[in-house]
Amino acid sequence: MKRFLSTLILLSVILSSSAFSQRTNKVDQLLFTGQYESAIPLLKQLIAKDSTDSKLYFRLGKAYQNLNQYIPAIENYKKAQQFNPNSTANLFNYSNCLYLSGNYPACQKELIKLQSIDSMHYQGNLLLAKTYANLSNYKKGLSIYEKLIERDSLNPYLHKQAGNLKDRMQNYIGSLASYIKAYQLNSKDLSVILNVIQKFYEMQGYEQALEFCNNGLEAYPNNHLIQKKKAQCLVGLEWYENALSIYLDLEKREKLNLTGYKQLGICLMQTRQYQKAIDAFQVCMADEKLGMNFGKDPMLNFYLGVCFSRLDDYKNGIMYLENSLDYIIPPIKSSMHLYLAKAYSATREFEKAVTEYKNHFDMDETNPEILYEIATTYEEFGDNKKKALKYYSQYINQTEDVGGERYEYAKSRILHIKEKIHFEK
Repeated sequence: MKRFLSTLILLSVILSSSAFSQRTNKVDQLLFTGQYESAIPLLKQLIAKDSTDSKLYFRLGKAYQNLNQYIPAIENYKKAQQFNPNSTANLFNYSNCLYLSGNYPACQKELIKLQSIDSMHYQGNLLLAKTYANLSNYKKGLSIYEKLIERDSLNPYLHKQAGNLKDRMQNYIGSLASYIKAYQLNSKDLSVILNVIQKFYEMQGYEQALEFCNNGLEAYPNNHLIQKKKAQCLVGLEWYENALSIYLDLEKREKLNLTGYKQLGICLMQTRQYQKAIDAFQVCMADEKLGMNFGKDPMLNFYLGVCFSRLDDYKNGIMYLENSLDYIIPPIKSSMHLYLAKAYSATREFEKAVTEYKNHFDMDETNPEILYEIATTYEEFGDNKKKALKYYSQYINQTEDVGGERYEYAKSRILHIKEKIHFEK
């Protein structure tokens, strides 16, 4: 009888273990085939029977993560870590969810743990570099990218990210060198092409920028972003007729913003088509939907004054020329505010940095990148969500770099901030 009972108990244990194993296999199959919603209730049942199995929490976290439900994913990865603190897979996924939810300080903390366990963890180091960048610790982020480049020098993405951080550190020559290396490794990356063009343009290397514009248009024919850059380079070279044909084509395709209409007007003015130039300039004066107050742009008023005067309409000519004198601000003063803002950011005096960025933008509203800087600075120094949201939204509306890294980041922050504001109500 005792032998019979022992056999029965043993058989019960074996059957129970077999059933548990079958359920685990079923879960793995659901996860493998992407049926995450079906896997979640089964995982919860398994955890109810064994609440100390780190692998079950890891699987549940992964299911939530793949459904972009980062909060429950984080909770389960955290539980998995309690039972298996040295799991690199769990640490990385946990960190990744923290990053995607915008909790960069916590993400940094977990990634440093991962680094202490596996200093060569490629994806972990990559994520840590991105985290440092989002925390404005550009020097540490760049250091990681440079170490990764030593191991993987043919990866264009790493050179591209190094270029981005060097740019933020105001190492413009170094930034250009990194972007050119990324271009050499992958000449079809649109964001790299645009960055190389922009860097040469900012250094007044218009001919070099123009060469990259032409190469870019071979890969991306009729791309309006590259065409705008090409037109700007042609204006820089004072080849107004060539630039004019591009701006007229962009106008037909409805790809011109207010800054583009201003450039179109300059090209028309320089080719002595004064009435058409006035029409283009007045588009800028009339349309303030994007929040850009071109009406007080001294150069725009000056151009209008010149055009009206050339048409012998001296009454309007005088009015706009007088406006130009009223609105003109020494460019050096505007530049001083910008450099002062960057200096305050570097010393983490964020409140002063915002003030100086605003002073600069009040004087020169043609550079939407300043709106991006204001938004990120607001997030850094005071978690001022509503003000950050306002300036991210203005940046999205005004920038020409649609699809670029800053554009995509601003979009992601707008979504995150809106969600945060909603859940705090």
